Amino acid sequence: MAGAKHTTVFDVSLEDLWDVITDYDGYADFVEGLESIEVTKRQGKDVFANYTVSMFGKKVRYTLKHTENPKKGLKWEMTEGEFFKFNNGAWDLKSLGDDQVEATYTVDVGFPLLVPKAIVNTLTGTQLPSMMKAFEDRAKEKSKKKPAKAAKSAAAKKSVGKKK
Repeated sequence: MAGAKHTTVFDVSLEDLWDVITDYDGYADFVEGLESIEVTKRQGKDVFANYTVSMFGKKVRYTLKHTENPKKGLKWEMTEGEFFKFNNGAWDLKSLGDDQVEATYTVDVGFPLLVPKAIVNTLTGTQLPSMMKAFEDRAKEKSKKKPAKAAKSAAAKKSVGKKK
């Protein structure tokens, strides 16, 4: 069993971060080691996806059931897998204002054999901050592509407040 938990503050909106976390199909574009992902079923708040990752020089496949709690977080549990005994985790999100989110990422994985502690620490601890940074960067990219509705809103408020 190997578990890790990391909390950080992202300088992005909760909406943009949530959109990136729940865009499972986009993960392969920015999550290191993820070769492919396929969403196979959506049922209420549950999303099932097949993952293929590159690990220890081989491809590892598994299926996760994600249970979404919109803009608050999501939890996942492995329903099928050929390498891990289990793979469970969560994103917990807390808005700190317009463009800041406290994000806590928790993961707990079970390996089928004895894996050296240095490898486990790399997989679950060392890579976690860089993986979270990748999610933040992706959310920032998404934010830049949005129309500037905040700027339009501010301009509209200014013009309403002007006296002639």
